[in-house]
Amino acid sequence: MKCRPYLLISFAMMATLIVALCLYFEINPFKDYSQYDPWESAYLEQLEVGDIVFRTAYGKESRLIQLVSGGDYSHIAVITEISPEVRVTHATTNDHPEKLNQVLLTAITEFLSPTYAKTYLIARPDFLSAPDKALFAKEIAVKVGEPYVLKSRSLENLYCTTLLEVPLKSLVPDLSLQWQSLQVPGMLGDYLFPDAFLDIAGMKQILKDDIWLP
Repeated sequence: MKCRPYLLISFAMMATLIVALCLYFEINPFKDYSQYDPWESAYLEQLEVGDIVFRTAYGKESRLIQLVSGGDYSHIAVITEISPEVRVTHATTNDHPEKLNQVLLTAITEFLSPTYAKTYLIARPDFLSAPDKALFAKEIAVKVGEPYVLKSRSLENLYCTTLLEVPLKSLVPDLSLQWQSLQVPGMLGDYLFPDAFLDIAGMKQILKDDIWLP
């Protein structure tokens, strides 16, 4: 039995669409995320507690956040330890396969691994005093293990940006961050995205893709 030409065309179009979607959303089902190359930087020792780390990862979730927000970055974390190694605290869905949907403490060498991170930026909140930076980091660090909750501004939530927003607002009550109103299925209401923190006066960008900024 011969296959009809329109069926061949339909199959070809479907295969092309699947490949295009995989490429666009950077989906690689064969990639082993349990094995990664650690991030290395000549500037590692210049990082401080309280520094904020922005990251864009590979994969559909990161790509969707960029599309919805219009921003450059899809995830955010704070350096909460520098000894014995630099570690960041962040609220995430799937960075660790055995610790899903929670606030994690992660070595920065893993968080910014080129296996996971497509681009990154580290900024220093110089609008905070040194004691306030330490307090900011401490208030975030105590959240490790708490559940990740992605809900709109009007509801109780805890996701990567609101993990930072709450302690920052307690230290700087008049701090203004730009929330975005979404009408996306499953995400109706106002949400806060990583790039909003880059608009804060006194947020000094210090390291971008391993280039120290003046």
